[in-house]
Amino acid sequence: MLKKFGFFRTVFFTAFLLFGAVSAYSATSVAERGNTLWELVASGGICMIFLGLLSVLATASVIYHFMYVRADKLTPPEFSENLLFLLEKKEYEKAISVCRQQNNMISTIALKGLEKLSKGKAVVEQALQYEGKANLEKLWQNLNYLGDIAVIAPMLGLLGTIFGMIDAFNYFKGGTISPIVLTQGLAKAMVNTAFGLVITVPCLAFYSYFRGRISKITSTAETVASEIIQTMTK
Repeated sequence: MLKKFGFFRTVFFTAFLLFGAVSAYSATSVAERGNTLWELVASGGICMIFLGLLSVLATASVIYHFMYVRADKLTPPEFSENLLFLLEKKEYEKAISVCRQQNNMISTIALKGLEKLSKGKAVVEQALQYEGKANLEKLWQNLNYLGDIAVIAPMLGLLGTIFGMIDAFNYFKGGTISPIVLTQGLAKAMVNTAFGLVITVPCLAFYSYFRGRISKITSTAETVASEIIQTMTK
């Protein structure tokens, strides 16, 4: 629940920052740029609304992963060593107390097994394995959302581009061509394509980076979880 709250808080904070940045950028004089950023975004049509939402979600996801998806937060080595030491000495009450005081992946996994001690070794092992798998799946699922945004953004950009081209070619029906009106349709097409790619390229780069980070966390968590299982069931 705390992690979900942290993610939503990041989304709202990111939206606030992006809105402030857009407002500040749009406040500069038209003479300097010709069009404000808001006018450029508005020219892209309805697809730009969804692309804007995707950009907020993508930025929030990146910030969230930088802040919370870290080895020192999820699999701290000092905590793991201390916990294994307590388990080796069979000081289970102290181990439970330590796990409840810490908020990381290892403490969550270990606590689930410690709570099942009275039900036998088989149940403890099953609880540890299930909790470990569930926590790792959440990590990868959250990262997959960033990958999904990287896939959806160019598709939305392409859809907006098609709408813009349709609008542009519709102006030929009247027999006369207004350069200004035609340019508006082409601008709508190009803006959607550009914004879709602007979202996609960083998303793919960050997805690749965080995938490597989560792979290391997964390897560490699996190793520690295996040691916890061996210690508690021997």
